[in-house]
Amino acid sequence: MRNSRNRRPDISVMSDNAIQNDAGWDSLCNQCGRCCFEKLEDSRGRIIYLETACRYLDVVTRRCKIFERRFQINPHCVKLTAELVPQLSWLPSECGYRPTPPKFTRKSSEGRKKRTRGR
Repeated sequence: MRNSRNRRPDISVMSDNAIQNDAGWDSLCNQCGRCCFEKLEDSRGRIIYLETACRYLDVVTRRCKIFERRFQINPHCVKLTAELVPQLSWLPSECGYRPTPPKFTRKSSEGRKKRTRGR
């Protein structure tokens, strides 16, 4: 089962076994469909997503019509792996395959002196 678009799994808490398992890895996909669109990289390194999607992508649901057999049917489909994902500049930061960025936490005010304004 694949995750909904609104929920991003935390790859840092998944076991290595689950990530190495194809079903576990595939469950990280948040179905944005961005990896299924053609892309260009300009001279400045910016990624430009084109309107042309893979013919197997349902552009309304953003789901692959042949997901379970995509590598056998479409040899051009990129197999995203934990090793490959950090190298791909075209994957958006919100991609489910990217590790969840650490959350900002405010430092505790305990032990700090309160600042007072001079009058």
